[in-house]
Amino acid sequence: MRLLIDGTETAWDPSRLRTFGAVMEEAIRRAAAAARIVHGIQVDGKEISTRSEREMADRPVEEIGELRIRTTTSGALLGEAIDGAIHLSEALRHDIRSVLVSLRADDVSSAKSLYVSCVESLGTFFQLAGAVFNGVRSGAFRLPGTGSGSGVELPEPPGATTEILQRLLAARQEEDWRLLANLLEREVSPNLEEWSAFFTAMKQGEPG
Repeated sequence: MRLLIDGTETAWDPSRLRTFGAVMEEAIRRAAAAARIVHGIQVDGKEISTRSEREMADRPVEEIGELRIRTTTSGALLGEAIDGAIHLSEALRHDIRSVLVSLRADDVSSAKSLYVSCVESLGTFFQLAGAVFNGVRSGAFRLPGTGSGSGVELPEPPGATTEILQRLLAARQEEDWRLLANLLEREVSPNLEEWSAFFTAMKQGEPG
């Protein structure tokens, strides 16, 4: 099996590392020693997910032709997450406005289709926000211009949004469009604005 890390063919010990999982553990250890993080994995030209990585842990290395591993730094990973969150929050604010316009015009049919994609995107956004929040709070991610994430004022953790999303789903199931509109406007939007401002401040290197 050929092992390439960041495009460079890397020597490894097949007598000691006999499974895919063992090779990955070694690659993660080497990346950590260089202050880097494994960011992507390709097996025989196919990108694999975290779930697939776990499922393949016991696979013998003889069954794999080529393993390509990409690494990155925690700072670069945080930057990608921030950029993704900012772009997603902009799209979400647009979608929420569209849903509200449709609901206030009693165009329930349009609101329903818009709402489905909107709530899915909201779930994705708050998962991303949660990952960044927990990374900063734990010190895994360092805010620009600071020695660590501690002492920086963060928005409410995404756990506070779980109840809002549950109420949104309940309002949709009950077809209570007035309640749904109120939740989007008075609870979801302000929380989203707070996160968006936070991510923008992080990008500019002026947290708080």
